[in-house]
Amino acid sequence: MGSVRPSYIKNAAKNLIALYPDTFTDDFESNKRLVEQLTDVKAKKVRNRIAGYLVRLIRIDVAKEAHEADEGGEEVDDMEM
Repeated sequence: MGSVRPSYIKNAAKNLIALYPDTFTDDFESNKRLVEQLTDVKAKKVRNRIAGYLVRLIRIDVAKEAHEADEGGEEVDDMEM
């Protein structure tokens, strides 16, 4: 089971991705520094939780894109036969 995150962590991360879509990566350390610069969060624990959730969202998005690309390629092969 995964960890339960409060809605304010999820909302902050989703808002940051919406405002800065190409800024964040799947690297926790770089996201942690970006969250510190782009927000007014003073608590280290909250900053780290937001950065960790950003990593999770980025990885899910990358996996979803890869899965869609794989499915799209298979459908094209089936149509050619």
